[in-house]
Amino acid sequence: MKRLLLTITFVFTLLHSVDLKAQDPQFSQFYASPLYLNPALTGSTDRGRVGVNYRNQWPSLSHSFTTISAYLDYFSKAAESGFGFIVTEHKEGFLNFRSNEIGGLYSYKMQVSSDVVLRTGVQLSYFQKDLNFEDLVFGNQIDIVNGQVIGPSGEIFERGAKVNFLSASAGALLYTNLAWIGFSTHHINEPNQSFIDQESKLARKYSWHAGYKIMFARGRRLRTVAYQFQERSATIAINYKKQGGFNQLDAGVQLYFQPLVIGGWYRGIPVQSVNKVFKNESIIGLVGLELNSNLSFAYSYDFTVSRLAGATGGAHEFSLTLNFGKIVKRTRRDTILPCFKY
Repeated sequence: MKRLLLTITFVFTLLHSVDLKAQDPQFSQFYASPLYLNPALTGSTDRGRVGVNYRNQWPSLSHSFTTISAYLDYFSKAAESGFGFIVTEHKEGFLNFRSNEIGGLYSYKMQVSSDVVLRTGVQLSYFQKDLNFEDLVFGNQIDIVNGQVIGPSGEIFERGAKVNFLSASAGALLYTNLAWIGFSTHHINEPNQSFIDQESKLARKYSWHAGYKIMFARGRRLRTVAYQFQERSATIAINYKKQGGFNQLDAGVQLYFQPLVIGGWYRGIPVQSVNKVFKNESIIGLVGLELNSNLSFAYSYDFTVSRLAGATGGAHEFSLTLNFGKIVKRTRRDTILPCFKY
C-alpha cells in the first residue's frame, strides 16, 4: 500500500506540475568525482588521471537509485590547462527512468601569487533522458476499498519517451598548500527537459566547497628516488549545494595516514525543517586505501538518520582512481592542491 501511495504521488507531480524541478544525482565521495563536482578541478593532479564512481542508493526499496560515472583528465604544463571527459549514467527503478551524460571539460591554471593558485573551468555536456510511461498508475485504476490496481487507465502514451539537450557549466577554485575554496554552477542555460512538449527547465545547481588541511608529524620515508615521507594529516571540508527548491550541506573530516584514509561526514541542514521535521539525512562513514603510488580505492556507506531510517538500506558507494603519466616538475615554491582524496 505504501508503494502504491508513493506511485500516485509521483504521477500527480509529474503530470500536473509544469514547473517540475529535478535534482541531479549526487556522490557522497564528491572529491573522488572531481570533474562531476567542479569543472575547475579538471587536470588538478597536474598529470593524467582516470576514475570510476558507483553509487547504489536505497537498495532495500523495490525501486533503488544507481549512478555510475567515469572520467578522464590530463594537465598540459605548456598550456597551463587541463582537459577532461566525463560519462555519467543514472537509473531509477521507478518508470525505468534513465539519464545519460557525455561531457567535455577545460580548465586554466593561474598563479595569483607565490602561494595562491586560481583554477577556472568550463564544461559542455550532452544529456539524453528516457522513461517508460506504460508503468504509470492513475487514480481511476485503483480500487479505493482494497488499494488494488483494477485495470488499464485508458491513457495513451508512447512506450519510451526521450528528451535530449545540451547543458553548460562553469566553476572556479582558489587554493593554497593548506586551504581551498571553490564554486561551480551547473546547467547555466537551464535546458528544457520535458517529455511531453511542455516547458520543464532543469534548474541551475550551485555548489560551494571549501576546506582546510592540518599537517601532523610525517611518517616513515617512502621508497622513492625523491626524499619523501608518508603524509599524516587531517582535513576538514564542507560542500553546500542548491538546486531549485532543494538545498543540502555536507560537512566532515578525513584522516590521512598514508596509505590509509578514514573519514566521516554529516549530510543535512539541522537548522532547517519541513513541516516541523528537521532536515537531517545521513551520517557517512568512509575508508580508503592507496593500493600503490598511482592507484587508490574507497568505500563509503550512508547511514540514514531521517524518518526513512531502517527502511531504505542507506547507500553504498565505491570509487577507484588511477593516476598516470609523468608528474609535472615542481619546486618547493609550487602550490599543490590540498583537497580531500574522496
